[in-house]
Amino acid sequence: MNNVVAPNNVVAPNNVVAPNNHVVPNNNNVFVPKNRFVPNNNNRFVQNTKLAPNNVVAPKNKVVTSNKPNAKWAKPKTPSSVELPKTANTYIGPKGYAIYKSDLNEAQIQFVKDALTVKPVTPGITLGATTTFPAYRESTQKLYVPRCFGITHFGPPKAFKIPLGDDIDVPFVGTLRDYQQEVVTAYVKAVADPVACSGGLVNLPCGYGKTTVSLNIVSTMKKKTLIIVHKEFLLNQWVERIQQYLPTARIGRIQGQIIDVDGKDVVIGMLQSLSMKDYDDAVFASFGLILIDEVHHIGSEVFSCALFKIVPQYTLGLSATMDRKDGTTFVFKMFLGDIVYKIAEKKQRHVQVRALHYQGGNADPTFSRVEYDFRGNPAYSTMISKLCEYTPRTEFIIRVIQDMFVENSEQQIMVIAHNKNVLKYIHDAIEARSIATVGYYIGGMKESALKETEGKQVVIATYAMAAEALDIKTLCTLIMVTPKTDIEQSVGRILRSDHEMPVVVDIVDSHDPFQKQWAKRKTFYRKENYRIYKVPSSAYVPPSTLGQPMPTGWELVYEPKVKSNTKTTAVEKDDDDEDKTPVGNCLLSMDFND
Repeated sequence: MNNVVAPNNVVAPNNVVAPNNHVVPNNNNVFVPKNRFVPNNNNRFVQNTKLAPNNVVAPKNKVVTSNKPNAKWAKPKTPSSVELPKTANTYIGPKGYAIYKSDLNEAQIQFVKDALTVKPVTPGITLGATTTFPAYRESTQKLYVPRCFGITHFGPPKAFKIPLGDDIDVPFVGTLRDYQQEVVTAYVKAVADPVACSGGLVNLPCGYGKTTVSLNIVSTMKKKTLIIVHKEFLLNQWVERIQQYLPTARIGRIQGQIIDVDGKDVVIGMLQSLSMKDYDDAVFASFGLILIDEVHHIGSEVFSCALFKIVPQYTLGLSATMDRKDGTTFVFKMFLGDIVYKIAEKKQRHVQVRALHYQGGNADPTFSRVEYDFRGNPAYSTMISKLCEYTPRTEFIIRVIQDMFVENSEQQIMVIAHNKNVLKYIHDAIEARSIATVGYYIGGMKESALKETEGKQVVIATYAMAAEALDIKTLCTLIMVTPKTDIEQSVGRILRSDHEMPVVVDIVDSHDPFQKQWAKRKTFYRKENYRIYKVPSSAYVPPSTLGQPMPTGWELVYEPKVKSNTKTTAVEKDDDDEDKTPVGNCLLSMDFND
């Protein structure tokens, strides 16, 4: 069959495409389906392979046929020749940092749009299958961009057209520790800089008193504050903390059709409502400070919508985890500013990790088989469901829970998993066999029911709830029923108070995808300087008493390094770490200096 070449066009080797998108075949060419190859400025690069939209291929032997979890997208490089005018007519208004398009040429406008077109990375999704979203807004005359992006590229705004917010006077009742006072000082100094973004991020590990610090900042700034949360149980936790530390503050709420802001000092708003509902601009005019809890959620498209609706004088973002796996961390930094304070070195914790390598299903070909999706990637959801439905594995975990209470009857355990069906099985078994008192801590529960669970010996939770500021300070043992790569916040739930020796029970499965996840968790444990033991399920024998040498069969994988003569941040129990009705603590200590 003859090659199809458009008239008056020469098709050269090395993948030059002729009109009508037909290619002259030779050893260097790759055939491209007709009308599929459309080069444009939005192409992405993976391992030096250029991909056009709709998964069109690149030079021979360089085609990426699958999107492995470790593949990385790179944002397209904007032309270096484009210079943005610092003299452009700009201002901060109720929709963000505004730029008049009449002061920009077409190339400059396109530069801004390209730089603010966000494409999240979704591991396991075929290249080209994910969608982009704009982190900008546009009218006939103006571009509206995130405040810090605008200041970085166009300079401080020429005018401020936003209300300064109502003044408030809500004295802080409590005492900050030295490092907490440093956080407040750093934030106040950062927002006072006239060329800065009037905001910033505070990155503190779990248990370091982010709530305490932020409420002191509210008191210090003396501006009516909107606290944005993304879960209802977090809203209720904030109400309790405000009543504790700012007892004179009048508390309001924005949630769905509820708009209770008039005459209030501090208002708590649900992020979903703020993002997806149209509220009158006057609702937000009285706020001088917004405080965003678990700020890493702002990277998503829907959530970022809220920050184009609420543009106060000051902003503050809080989280123990600032990095988003989808690569959109830069989105909330463009809105809120960079990190103004971070504690990178945590207090040395005497955490013990017990890796139980489950082997009970190795002889079962159905259980041990790795499932793949149609793209050839591991089907993680299917695999997780398989683990949850395998009764012998679940019974082994229940045995471990029972052994934990024989070892230390005073502890409080959190059991977490992805799927609710396996959690129900474990919950019902613990209750029916009278192993311990047990309660659920999952989405959709009423606040009264969550409060009741906080007093149980076993707290049954999903990863989603455990990762989002679950605040039960008496938890000292974590049992992970299903595997997960990123466990930092889940582990942080048992470090809210200074227990003598928190324990992490990590169930490790033999399937190759889960072994890779275990390798990453083990790297995290080493980084945190946790002592790691492992044992195959066939040789599992529980310790008789917490803190005593591990029984025969357990292998020491990692011995924590003893840190001496090293300056660390001394963190005792924070004021907000006190619990009125303690359930119990890990009471026995282990000498790590032998």
